[in-house]
Amino acid sequence: MLLVLSDANGDEIATGTGFLVSNDGKLVTNYHVIENAANGAAKAENGDLFPIEGVLASDPKDDLALVKIKGNDLRFLTLGNSEKVEVGSRIAVIGSPLGLEATLSEGIVSAIRGINGEPPLLQITAAISRGSSGSPVLSVEGEVIGIATLMMQGGQAINFAVPAAPCRTLLALGQNASPVQPLSAPVGSDRKNVFGDADRAKAWFALGVNYRSTDRADASIAAFKQATQLKPDYAEAWYNMGLASENLAEKIGAFSQAVRITPNYGDAWYGLGKAYLSVDQMKAVHALEQAAKYNPQDAVLWWDLSGVYQSVGRLDDSRAALQRAIALNPRKIRELDPYHETREWMYR
Repeated sequence: MLLVLSDANGDEIATGTGFLVSNDGKLVTNYHVIENAANGAAKAENGDLFPIEGVLASDPKDDLALVKIKGNDLRFLTLGNSEKVEVGSRIAVIGSPLGLEATLSEGIVSAIRGINGEPPLLQITAAISRGSSGSPVLSVEGEVIGIATLMMQGGQAINFAVPAAPCRTLLALGQNASPVQPLSAPVGSDRKNVFGDADRAKAWFALGVNYRSTDRADASIAAFKQATQLKPDYAEAWYNMGLASENLAEKIGAFSQAVRITPNYGDAWYGLGKAYLSVDQMKAVHALEQAAKYNPQDAVLWWDLSGVYQSVGRLDDSRAALQRAIALNPRKIRELDPYHETREWMYR
């Protein structure tokens, strides 16, 4: 399962992978994946989204954590006997590298070794990338014999997994854990471990941002739509939907919703203005003027505004906007428009 973790403000801080070890939602991942997180969600291959309710047990030394997701009657994996694993054994890793769920890579156990005096790890040749942390390492029998934890920078096919043995101990600790501990909460907090629509909306938003970062536009837009359905006044989700969409009508609609909800949202006004440029110059002028009102130090914005002023015949305003842009960032404007000095002569 793809895991997306966010802080208390809903900003994404980590992505990783986890796998279920019971049908009632007990899920194993790396400790470093959930560390410092306040909220999180797990996404199954079929698209189902499960909020992470909290932590049942953790083992920072072995980089393991057992968390609880909200679900029942779920398919899960069986832990194998990692103590019987031999060098040369064939293995497979199923993870979410760069947010690409259910990615399968194959290899062998190339060594069993400790690093810097730490307990032995399984050295494997199966490919691991950012987002694979917490992936199950499977034997040919389909049992989990390890949990992917790190890759060696600068090496080829040199990756490491925590053996499944300490995971059994973690499971024993978490069997009767009650109540579930929140991912993160201030000391003395009375925050309840209940996920409502707002929390699920944040989870979908974090997924959308992750998909955008890996150029998966359709999945990103779908995630932002889920977020706005759960929380219709989620201005950030509407704004990001506008950024992700290639459909002009959808883009204009999303940016419009963002500024309706948050009228001083300068970036959303800017996105709306840029979207209107090809269909309605007067609306583009209005939106870019609003953007400049709230983001007055953005030189590129003033340069864009100068261009649209010129297109509607407001030459004095165009000259003033261009001069403002040059004053704010002459180097940037020179990069965007090497002939801006010639343009200035047009106004004299």
